[in-house]
Amino acid sequence: MLKLILKNLWARRVRNAWLLAELILVTVLTWYITDPLFVLSYNQTLPLGYEPDGLLIAPIRSLPSTAPDYNKEEADSLHTMENMHRMLRKLRDYPGVQNAAPLVTFAFPGSGGSSYNTYAYDTLAIPASISYFIPHTGFFETFGFKTFEGKTLGELDNMDYQRNDLVVSADLLQILPKVGRLTGKRLFYNSDDDEKDTTFFQIKGVVEKVRSRNYEQGMYSFFEPQLNVRSKEVWNGGSFLIRLQPDVSEQRFLHDFRTWAYSNLKAGNLYIREVSTYKEQLDYLEYGSGVTNKYRMNIILAVFFLINLALGVTGAFWLQTRSRREEVGIMLSYGAAPGNICRLLMGEAAILASFAWLVGCLIYLQYGLAEGNWYEQGYVVPSLWINNFWLHYIVVSLIVYIIIIVVVLLGVFIPAYKISRIPPTEALRDE
Repeated sequence: MLKLILKNLWARRVRNAWLLAELILVTVLTWYITDPLFVLSYNQTLPLGYEPDGLLIAPIRSLPSTAPDYNKEEADSLHTMENMHRMLRKLRDYPGVQNAAPLVTFAFPGSGGSSYNTYAYDTLAIPASISYFIPHTGFFETFGFKTFEGKTLGELDNMDYQRNDLVVSADLLQILPKVGRLTGKRLFYNSDDDEKDTTFFQIKGVVEKVRSRNYEQGMYSFFEPQLNVRSKEVWNGGSFLIRLQPDVSEQRFLHDFRTWAYSNLKAGNLYIREVSTYKEQLDYLEYGSGVTNKYRMNIILAVFFLINLALGVTGAFWLQTRSRREEVGIMLSYGAAPGNICRLLMGEAAILASFAWLVGCLIYLQYGLAEGNWYEQGYVVPSLWINNFWLHYIVVSLIVYIIIIVVVLLGVFIPAYKISRIPPTEALRDE
């Protein structure tokens, strides 16, 4: 049958040319729409490195200096830190709370702020996302990171950190496979490309990979201790991270906690009025960065395009198949089985669509080679399969192929099924 299919395609090559051109264009457009949607969807399935379920965040507020209850003596750094720890103890004692930690920084996993730096190991540059934490406050335990190289989260929290100590993510081993253990290794940073300004950093612990953004694959994550905290950092951007016990419902907890916090969660000039789930924080961050709108727009465009693709391609093949009514009648009159005729017509469509898909993918490959292989420009990227250019290209091409072939076969099967089962006399009455 394959030989007959190829012979028919060659005999109808002029009529099939416009169908081929249409399918090539459709393949390129499908690639263009599918690729970013696929990447965004894939990124959102990657583990964050911690469990956002059961995690809450409560911003720390401070009374303005003009407020009647404002106490000027409580505004210095010493009193502010004491009041923050008093509130922290109240949080940890509240029913349903497993742990809590202060976040006195603009940069932590899932925050709206960010901090980046480029370190080096030997001659290898390491771009990293920096998060800051206060030692001995339960930061690692509350987030619930996954440990690596033996140290528990409690040990990471309670170590005596010095200036320029770091906790790093284990994915660093992907570019430093020969170092063995990361703990104890030293990285350095040159502020002005001058050896006199070289700063060395000691790795004190390792956690598994952590992503700061739900929609990004994430850089290497480094955690730097805050050894000196000013009062302004507490009430201007500070917050409490709250980890609930596993069997506690977030919504039920929030219903009771908000009322209690309004009356009880205050110390000195500090107080808590708002609390939200960490998932809401991540969703808000995603929405504010424009990713949510971009993702929704891509989905709308993909659905709209696929509907029009299905209608256009299906309609074209429908008309093309029905125009072969007389040809099918002749085959029926010579004893051809309806099932064989249906498979013949669908086989022609499948081969035509496959050839168009191959040409369309090769056309898009030229764009990819010119613009898409950014990973070869010297940047260190996560070693995920999706960042392998050829593997990424093959997977998305297969997705595009499935879309194209399903739409084309759908457009051929229905009319082919109908005309292959009509009486030969009816099919040939206009001959």
